[in-house]
Amino acid sequence: MSLKKLFLNIEERIKVDQIHNIVYSTKKLGETSKYIPKASIDKLSYTAIPLKILSDQTDSQTEKTLGTATGFIYEYQEKYYLITNWHVVTGLNNETNVCPNLIEFPLQSSTKPFIRWKRYKVNLYADQEMGVPNWFVHPEFKEKVDVVALKIDIPKEILVHPINGIEFDQIKPAIADDIYILGFPYSYTGGGNFPIWKRGSIASEPDIDLDGLPKILVDTASRSGMSGAPVIYRRRGIHNLNDGRLTDESVFGEIQGFIGIYSGRLRSGDDYNDLRAQLGIVWKARVIEEIILGNIRDKDKPQNSKV
Repeated sequence: MSLKKLFLNIEERIKVDQIHNIVYSTKKLGETSKYIPKASIDKLSYTAIPLKILSDQTDSQTEKTLGTATGFIYEYQEKYYLITNWHVVTGLNNETNVCPNLIEFPLQSSTKPFIRWKRYKVNLYADQEMGVPNWFVHPEFKEKVDVVALKIDIPKEILVHPINGIEFDQIKPAIADDIYILGFPYSYTGGGNFPIWKRGSIASEPDIDLDGLPKILVDTASRSGMSGAPVIYRRRGIHNLNDGRLTDESVFGEIQGFIGIYSGRLRSGDDYNDLRAQLGIVWKARVIEEIILGNIRDKDKPQNSKV
């Protein structure tokens, strides 16, 4: 379904002169400068997208918000996919006993003189009976990998910021590296539709697949609304050493890489509402292309889950 047809005629914007940092000049050659504040925003902040999970199947005949989450765009062979968690698109709302069938999100439409977003809705199912999901699941592990890819059509006027459009360093993450989860806890934003950067660290060996699944654990105290968020690592210093010695492959300074997709805290029994473990699950980045290449639609019915 075309996103263009589903445009909600809503624009969200931020005045660039209300955002702190740096400046650009309006002067012409030979004239005195008049400076206007310009936003200095990390490129990664453009990648995270706040998601609103909706249903129009309620008795009220109006759309009802069932929850909020995070997602991001991934580009593959000139096609765009919205990436988020399986439990986000299938989640049964505990209060209404209703499953979502729509997902709403903003995409950036301009940068000057305002940063603007336009909001879009996409059907989660190909049929009215909600029997044919539009999202793709992992070809081997299905919903055991809590990640889905939803193919979307993006109008040409939209400024697309796919996560794999960022130039990441090709250096493997290491245990105890600093990580950042770019999401929207309790729907809070970092201004406009920019994310909150929640800090943590890698808590399990990155090369090991836990429980036989492509995931790792991170040490962080996350909150509801961050499910589906992209996770990156950043490290400062000297990298690619060999037994502590410099090599031709050694790199100085700050490096960063894309680790994967966050899907919530590790929970057990009555730990659901507390912070005993403070461990979060991150699905490794490689599962995204495995899902896209697998091209397998989900066939399971929605389950009781919490975004």
